[in-house]
Amino acid sequence: MAAGVMVLGGGSPSGLIRLRLMCTTLLLLACIWGQGCSTVHVHASPDPVAVSEVRQVMRRYLAAFNVDDFETIGASWHTPGWLSTSESRNLLKDLEEVKGLYRTLLGKIRAEDYDHSELLSEDIKFVNDGCVIYRITFTRWKKDGDFMPPRVRGSVCTLHKVDGQWGLSNVALESGTGD
Repeated sequence: MAAGVMVLGGGSPSGLIRLRLMCTTLLLLACIWGQGCSTVHVHASPDPVAVSEVRQVMRRYLAAFNVDDFETIGASWHTPGWLSTSESRNLLKDLEEVKGLYRTLLGKIRAEDYDHSELLSEDIKFVNDGCVIYRITFTRWKKDGDFMPPRVRGSVCTLHKVDGQWGLSNVALESGTGD
């Protein structure tokens, strides 16, 4: 070690400074590299039970939407939350506001001959153990069997687990999909 220090000029005051500077630089680079590596997270596959619970909440919510079951729709939410469409952004402070907004929304589309929605696809991303991003595509069907344009609509939902229960906290209809 002493020979290595002498080679680097450690025997003289300027050499000692150079050695300290090099060691400090190496230490800082090691810390930066270590910090960069620690920000990479590899998550195991989500718990199958959690996936099932999220799907159950969303299936109940979608079924309730089809039959104007405002109590079940409300029970599918954790408030406060928000619902965003191409026409509006709605803060939902409590379950009564959730039910009221859905009464208005479903009243509007029922007046346009809406009958039911059909789920086309779903994509579930677990952000962490208590937060899920749930994206669906669906078709809204009219009573006469024709679809309400556009044929494929999209929605992105955020669900949170609160007190052991999954519930919606945000619903955003994708641009161009109407209300």
